[in-house]
Amino acid sequence: MSFWKKAGELAMKAGGAIVDEAKAANERSREYKAEMPSKSDSDLARIVNNERNRSPLKASAAFQELKYRGYSPEDIKGM
Repeated sequence: MSFWKKAGELAMKAGGAIVDEAKAANERSREYKAEMPSKSDSDLARIVNNERNRSPLKASAAFQELKYRGYSPEDIKGM
C-alpha cells in the first residue's frame, strides 16, 4: 500500500472520529438545555461555578438559563 493511500485512510478515520464526537457533544448539549429549566437559580449557579472545568457544556447551559431568567453575567459570577 502506498504511503499516500495509507495517510488518506488514516485521515478519513480521524475525521470520522471527530464527526462522531461532535455529534455526541451536540446531543449532550441538547440534553443539558432541556434539563436546566427545571432547576432552581441556586442549583444553576452551583453548576456554573462547580462544573465549569469538568463539564463546560453543562455549565454553559446553566449559564444560558440564568441569563434567560434575567440575570446579567456579572450577577451570575457573584452568585
